[in-house]
Amino acid sequence: MTFPDIRAFPVSHPGPYERQMGGFIARLLRLFAGRVPDPESHARVAELATAPDRWSAGHAVFDEVRRRLLAAMKGDDKPRALQHSFEESCCQAMYNSIKPPDPFDPGSAFFIATQALGLARVIGVPVEAVVAVLAPDAMHV
Repeated sequence: MTFPDIRAFPVSHPGPYERQMGGFIARLLRLFAGRVPDPESHARVAELATAPDRWSAGHAVFDEVRRRLLAAMKGDDKPRALQHSFEESCCQAMYNSIKPPDPFDPGSAFFIATQALGLARVIGVPVEAVVAVLAPDAMHV
């Protein structure tokens, strides 16, 4: 299995709140660019995050990320497993934001911040950089 062409999926229409969430996801993904163990998966999830009109592809992208997560877990590859767990939550949140008939667990978006922090620690991204993306005003207090 490989990643799907997200342009082959129906156009989605997420609202302004959902697009804002997607912006946070895209910024987190940019923060991890060049540092994650699976650059292909990273690039495909980042492509999805920056194309809210194609978030209908989120479930299909998730399916490939899940396949890779299971392989990483089987191989006891913690950095890769953390990357894919984070990407899964991102895909789930984006897909759910278009109100599909078959949503993922509604709490999926809740895990993104925690998983981003865990991934950052393992791949050498300063935790403060993640906080700066998630809560930019908190860094000026």
